[in-house]
Amino acid sequence: MERHGARQKDARKSVWLPEMDRLLLVGMKHGPGGIRAARKALRQLAPKLTPGEIWKRMRRLREAGSNRHHDPSQWPAEIIQHLKDGYRAGGARKREALKSCREHYQSVPSYVISRFARQNGWLQGAKKAAAGKTHRGWSKYEEELLWKLSGYESPRQIAHRLRRTESAVRYRLKAQGLSGKVKDGISLRAFQEMFHMGHRKAYALIAKGTLRVRDPRISVTSLAAFCKKHSMSFDVPAVGDVNTQKQNGTAGLSWERVARQLGASLDEVRRWLATQQLTVVDTFVTEKALEEFCQCCGRTGGPKLNFRLMEPQILDWLVKDYGITIPNAHASQSVSSFEKQALVVRVCGKCGKEFRGNVYFAHIKQCKGGIVR
Repeated sequence: MERHGARQKDARKSVWLPEMDRLLLVGMKHGPGGIRAARKALRQLAPKLTPGEIWKRMRRLREAGSNRHHDPSQWPAEIIQHLKDGYRAGGARKREALKSCREHYQSVPSYVISRFARQNGWLQGAKKAAAGKTHRGWSKYEEELLWKLSGYESPRQIAHRLRRTESAVRYRLKAQGLSGKVKDGISLRAFQEMFHMGHRKAYALIAKGTLRVRDPRISVTSLAAFCKKHSMSFDVPAVGDVNTQKQNGTAGLSWERVARQLGASLDEVRRWLATQQLTVVDTFVTEKALEEFCQCCGRTGGPKLNFRLMEPQILDWLVKDYGITIPNAHASQSVSSFEKQALVVRVCGKCGKEFRGNVYFAHIKQCKGGIVR
């Protein structure tokens, strides 16, 4: 599998054409939906481009649009003095100075003014680092993990994994041109219905690492039940409110830690996950994870999908948005005896709803004849 660092190097060598910049500018004018469409179009034109490179380019285009008044050091002396007095006094005077600057220069981002004030030493309570104390640098492993988790987990969860503050993670994401926002996606059940995939196969893909979910850590509750069932001794954290655990980062444990504490190999932990003896914390599939999964399907050694079981609109969407190559002979693709029933579509005579497969017979026993609109 191609490493992300190699992809990033190749993307930096790529040449940005004026047409690509125009595509991004048009997308930015139409909000998040337009940005998402422009990103997908760019990834199809240049597959080696990473999302971080695209976000960095959009930021440069935004700054270039406001380049006329982008440098606060070029502002008139009276505005700089008014801003300096406001930062020195703080409180209401600072808010008034910032409001006045934004009225004059609406296109300048707020972080530019804060950076200018910090460089000039106007911020209250700003202390210089003590002699001999320096900030902890970012290692190559932390950089790779940051690129790997951005878009899947929130900055709070990433900060807990890296043992850093949330503000440090957000600052590093911004410096790398990455977004700390978890993009829209679908639930695991909707993913299964879309690809006509069973629950066991979906969890097998999660255990293998082919399908990435929002929080792949092993759930504390499932681990406690597993240890109790197999009479294993393991120091499982106290089980409390699930939402509180997710906020504090204690809702789950990494696969490596579970394997080390149980004295098992990582392959055994993957097997327990594939058989659902252990479960992950959050099975939500983000948009970024769905895109990577669809692109992996078209590669050699990727997951095998039975296109014959999918709806025509789903196949059309996979081809147009993700560029999946569907064999011309998929209609003659072999179907196992267990899947043949899924090819038959029946309509309920009472409610008029369509059902695919043998689930129809379970429905007609309980159908009350309500009309489905």
